[in-house]
Amino acid sequence: MSRVVGHLDLDYFYAQVEEVEDPSLRQRPVIVCVFSGRTDESGVVSTANYIARGFGVRSAMPISLAKKKLEGKNPAVIRMDHEKYEAVSARIMEDLERQVDLLEPTGIDEAFFDVTASSGSDFGKAKITCESIKESLLRNERLTCSIGLGRSKVVAKLASDMSKPGGLLVVAPETTENFLAPLPVSKLYGVGPKTTSALDEMGVKTVGELARAAPAAIEGRFGSKFGGYLMAAATGTDPDPVLPGLEPTQFSRIVTLKQDTRDPMAAYAQISDGIEHVHGKMMSSAKSCRTVSAIAVLTDLSTKTKSRTFETPVDDLAIIKETALLLFEELGRTVEKDFRRVGLRVSGLENTEDQTSLSEYVRSAG
Repeated sequence: MSRVVGHLDLDYFYAQVEEVEDPSLRQRPVIVCVFSGRTDESGVVSTANYIARGFGVRSAMPISLAKKKLEGKNPAVIRMDHEKYEAVSARIMEDLERQVDLLEPTGIDEAFFDVTASSGSDFGKAKITCESIKESLLRNERLTCSIGLGRSKVVAKLASDMSKPGGLLVVAPETTENFLAPLPVSKLYGVGPKTTSALDEMGVKTVGELARAAPAAIEGRFGSKFGGYLMAAATGTDPDPVLPGLEPTQFSRIVTLKQDTRDPMAAYAQISDGIEHVHGKMMSSAKSCRTVSAIAVLTDLSTKTKSRTFETPVDDLAIIKETALLLFEELGRTVEKDFRRVGLRVSGLENTEDQTSLSEYVRSAG
């Protein structure tokens, strides 16, 4: 049974999130920047939309240089808001996790996933799943992504890179060799300038040439571990599995409302099952939480959050539900637009067996 591995990459993520909040930006060069604070222009570009890239702006470029390249182009220079981007990313990863067999987030804007079991190793079925993922992302967040499918992580990552922006590229097992062969070895994950130079000295410039090289020669030059990886990567057979995330730091659930509303009771009613789902995940992981957060994605796709942090951990469903309702009522009083999606997040997780929770105190006091 061939593995079916995918890689999802959110297109120019930070800048695209800003475009969603302000659609007028879609017609302008957009750069999202990290300012150092020393001067108004000190710092670097974190990401840029494709219009800005067309004028030569790149990530890690000094802001002052980026502004020079965009002079007279009416650019939007935006300070990076990591908390906002993390909130959007968390929603996306949660939705994605429900659509795949295994999910391994590798950054705020990308993840590997495995759909071998659900597709029965059928790349045609897996492609339909990927199309559904893209449609869901566009519908819920108005964002686009690039997805690559292959029989290994290396192939999937290369395919997603080659399908940017907004594409879907499927590399079936029978086409893997032809897909990889013409690529320069520098395209392989983990192959930097030094490795590229060393391979070039051995007469190896393309992935196809690497695949045909003598394994003993490659391992002799790079060691058995890295040399073995290079050979497996070049043939698309690297066995690195898709691994779910490490110890969870939070649990959450978000739902799309049947109708936009600012009524906290209507919002709470539709997220009630989701709250029970979050509580169930927390219990099955033997966790309690210190912070409960209510999340509202408004009709303009901006995100608003209200949270309550307890002095001692909570694991009681009734306390979490009561807190959630109070937080949604607070959100309803403070926002100026209707809710489009609502969610609940519990964070500040602690092992239940390691402490006495607020819930236990309430139960003993009663």
